Amino acid sequence: MIKEKRFLPRIPKTLTFILITLLILILIFIFAKIDIWSVIRALETSTTMYLFCSIIPQAVSILILVKRWQTILYAMRYQVSFSRCFKIVMAALPLTSITPSKSGDVIRAYYLRDEIPLTKTAGSVLTERIFDVLTLILFSLAGMALYHRYEFAGAVLVMLVLTALLLFLLCSDLQLPVREPWNSKAQNFALSMKLLIRNKKALISVTLYSLLIWLLSIIQTLLFFYALGIEIPMAFVMGNIPIAIFIGMIPVTLGGMGTRDAAIIVLFSEYASPSELLAVGILFSAFRYWLLSLIGIPFMRMMTKIPRS
Repeated sequence: MIKEKRFLPRIPKTLTFILITLLILILIFIFAKIDIWSVIRALETSTTMYLFCSIIPQAVSILILVKRWQTILYAMRYQVSFSRCFKIVMAALPLTSITPSKSGDVIRAYYLRDEIPLTKTAGSVLTERIFDVLTLILFSLAGMALYHRYEFAGAVLVMLVLTALLLFLLCSDLQLPVREPWNSKAQNFALSMKLLIRNKKALISVTLYSLLIWLLSIIQTLLFFYALGIEIPMAFVMGNIPIAIFIGMIPVTLGGMGTRDAAIIVLFSEYASPSELLAVGILFSAFRYWLLSLIGIPFMRMMTKIPRS
């Protein structure tokens, strides 16, 4: 008789408690400074047309993201169809949206465990993250140059140096001072980046896909500002929203909520009131995290049904 076993990765209870506690404390601090009713009013008066239009770049960016991951897997010599990659990416969204630094994306390795070693698939996700960080850094520096504001250039350059160092370590053939099984796992983890660097066509494709993904994300964020009646130059959004995203990646809250909102309030303070900017942060989380989480749940349910006798 065939039974179904469901697999759902669990975040350690202690870590979950700490992250939720930190999130609550950050939200209490924010709402102690901002009238919650003014935030609700700002959301109620938002322009529906802009919110609806913001879904378009988001949907397109997901399709490009899937194609980018498929290209990385192809560079590793694994043929995975676009439709299967799409289902796996969508199935990872519910976990990705609530874990710090989008670490839940490594669940993709579990979904492909029968086809690709876990460490190799996890390495492909890390490769995506490196391209994401490098692209965000590029957009941030370009936005600063266009708008002639360089207050946070130093912090962005530090991020660039750290990412370049990680990239160097992944592409080098350094042997770790550990036992052989762990060295092999480390080599598998770095394999996708090494093979991608050697495959010029795939490297160019992944770079272009990354640029398009984050350009569409910046356009979507700009539409959130417009929905709330906030006139703001695209160059300023381009220069500063990557910084807010980086701050949201700091693993201190679930899905970057709270920390990312606080960063948006500080970074864009000259263009709108704190309540309006908090509303922007809420829209950012609602569309880019919560909505995607809900859409991804049916895919997760489908992917985590494992037949066994």
